[in-house]
Amino acid sequence: MKKYKIGEIAELAGVSRRTVDYYTNLGLLNPIRSGSNYRYYPEEALVRLKMIEGMKAQRLTLEEIRTRIDSPISVEEKHNMETANIDFIKENLGQLEKQLSRLQPAVAGMKPGQAADVTKQILFQSMTLVHTMIVLINEMTQTI
Repeated sequence: MKKYKIGEIAELAGVSRRTVDYYTNLGLLNPIRSGSNYRYYPEEALVRLKMIEGMKAQRLTLEEIRTRIDSPISVEEKHNMETANIDFIKENLGQLEKQLSRLQPAVAGMKPGQAADVTKQILFQSMTLVHTMIVLINEMTQTI
């Protein structure tokens, strides 16, 4: 099982370290403590973090999110949450595609170093989305 440091999971989820710390203090995320008292977050925490962000995008309060996450859910509710997560990923992919189409003409006119920096940033966003999709697919197939 892969474990992430706070900065790694924050970067993968597209949130700040402070946000991860805040959610941890609220009990929404549960890190694993190492012998030297470092916090490590399992892959499930990344999925949970994406779920939290997806529910925030739906304008739910953190208390409503906590209730939804902490309460036992029915198969139908779980399906609805998975659908919401998939919709969230599709929306992010759509935004990424729009960014790419707008950036292509601009990148063509950039100096090679600038173009490489922009390309790296977009590639990282793409890899983060793909990783999140893989984790979600794994989660969904484990419940079947």
